[in-house]
Amino acid sequence: MDSNDQDQPVRKRARGMSVEERRAMIVQAALPLLAEVGPSVTTLQIARAAGISEPTIFRAFADKNEVLQACLEEVTDPEHIAVELNAIDTDSSLEERLVELIEAIQAQGKRTGAVLNAIRLASPPNPNLNEMKDRQAAFHRKWVERYAAVHAAVCGVLEPDEPRLRISVSDMATLVLSIVFSLGRNAVAEQESITTKQLADLLLNGALKGA
Repeated sequence: MDSNDQDQPVRKRARGMSVEERRAMIVQAALPLLAEVGPSVTTLQIARAAGISEPTIFRAFADKNEVLQACLEEVTDPEHIAVELNAIDTDSSLEERLVELIEAIQAQGKRTGAVLNAIRLASPPNPNLNEMKDRQAAFHRKWVERYAAVHAAVCGVLEPDEPRLRISVSDMATLVLSIVFSLGRNAVAEQESITTKQLADLLLNGALKGA
């Protein structure tokens, strides 16, 4: 063997992605496309965004619908919103924290809405009724679990000012989430007469002058 060959470093082959890692990569590439393109997004577009070939998608997912379902699981994962809420500076004022909280929840709602709308429009026109009921039941169970996680994160944002509140932190968190959810994901942003700051002020101080 040539001495020069002995001096050459041994190249290690890069570890290939696991199926779960490949699925996660595809989902991350698909989410912005769903928000931008909607249900008409193709697996070819997703593959290009992920930097892979289209057949690679089908080594991780059975079909496009399964990709959409995985996107829904990802975008509704309560861990994402919990991380955002936990990052809010507890040294800032309650008013400032509440504004950040509302904006974070609305942003999450916008992301979730885009994926939900894409799945709804991409679903078969005449779905199997039993299958549809099963999906609705599963989604409801997951929604209850995710709401509980988000509610706990909101409580964490409010807790430093618990002595100032006329109601419990838990009730205040429920009130905030109920109002923000009922307004819809774009309501405050689209209504020029209502700003996020005004909504936060209303939640904290009410509608009466000098309240």
